[in-house]
Amino acid sequence: MKETQDVQQPLVENKSVRQRPDEGFRRWFMNDYFDLIVWYRDVSGPVQGFQLCYSRHRGERAFTWQSDSAASHFVSDGTDGQGISRLATGILTGDAGPVPPRVLSRLEAEQGDLPDELLTLILQHVGDYNDRLSRN
Repeated sequence: MKETQDVQQPLVENKSVRQRPDEGFRRWFMNDYFDLIVWYRDVSGPVQGFQLCYSRHRGERAFTWQSDSAASHFVSDGTDGQGISRLATGILTGDAGPVPPRVLSRLEAEQGDLPDELLTLILQHVGDYNDRLSRN
């Protein structure tokens, strides 16, 4: 399914993320196309992982990287194909293959509140994942 390039909206940080002392520190950036959750060991860092969800309303995908495990890229089975949610929370299924370059370009274009160092970290880990897939 071809994705439309909507009017680009910058990522905005949701400052009211629930924080639990036993779960480290989280940050959440979002717009109509992306959801990005970043996990830290504590409020001063370091980054422990992130999940970049994209194409939120049609054919959602989720790329997850954690410092202590391999990266993954899954399809979210949470909509009916027309963008209508069937589930309160999507279920991640199957291998979604490499993250398309157009998604990374869009992330860069819609960076908004996302700090440069986080954007660089995400692009690096997604690039490493895509490179690994291309060698297999």
